[in-house]
Amino acid sequence: MSSENTVYVVTGGNRGIGLGLVKALLARPNTTVISTVRSKETATSHAAVIVESPKGANSEHYTAEIDYSTDLDSAIVSKKFAAATAGKVNHVDVLICNAGYFTTMATVLDTTPEELRSHFDVNTLGPLVTIQALWPLMKSGPEPKFFLISSSVGSIGMMEAMPGGAYGPSKAAANWLAKALHQQIEKLVSVAVHPGFVQTNMGNSASAQWGMDNGPPDSVDESVAGLLNLFDSATKESASGKFITQKGMELLW
Repeated sequence: MSSENTVYVVTGGNRGIGLGLVKALLARPNTTVISTVRSKETATSHAAVIVESPKGANSEHYTAEIDYSTDLDSAIVSKKFAAATAGKVNHVDVLICNAGYFTTMATVLDTTPEELRSHFDVNTLGPLVTIQALWPLMKSGPEPKFFLISSSVGSIGMMEAMPGGAYGPSKAAANWLAKALHQQIEKLVSVAVHPGFVQTNMGNSASAQWGMDNGPPDSVDESVAGLLNLFDSATKESASGKFITQKGMELLW
């Protein structure tokens, strides 16, 4: 079935925006979704959620156990994807690097080297090794797509006074990779995407640390709807090489 389906990979697919994307994509017909989770325990709970989710005709789901705090080698990531799908997936159409890591929105002077390294591991190196691992499965398609779920906190041109901790620079570096992929691979659609300020664990935590009384304004469902519209419509000419919100607004790098 996977040889004919549209194949999506969603990293960090067990909660928040990632889970919303996985469920929405699986509801489409003729769609294969491979989601990554960090551990066997998370994989078990994720499977229980997916079993109860509606699926479109001929759609299927696989789970790969990849911990981006440690599995920072493209060969390891490639083997884990192959093991998860038992060799049944021979191509990938869309890679959505959503897995993220966030602790505190500290000031620069209060950000430790250890915090910076841990954020770069997941938020920057994670997308790097994932597209390196999956590019052999993507390059055969007519218009492969790579979407980095980034954040406006990673924008240098729009930087605000509120602190961004280690999260901001790790996203800024990941944005650079997304732009470079657009420049270096002619047929790849590569887009850095701000998904909105979303009501997830990470969004709620950031909101609280910034002293915002009302919390993030965007629901997961609203974010997912906007993201899917962008994913479906993005072309090399319209979106690739850009930093765009889930509503289609272009942001400064």
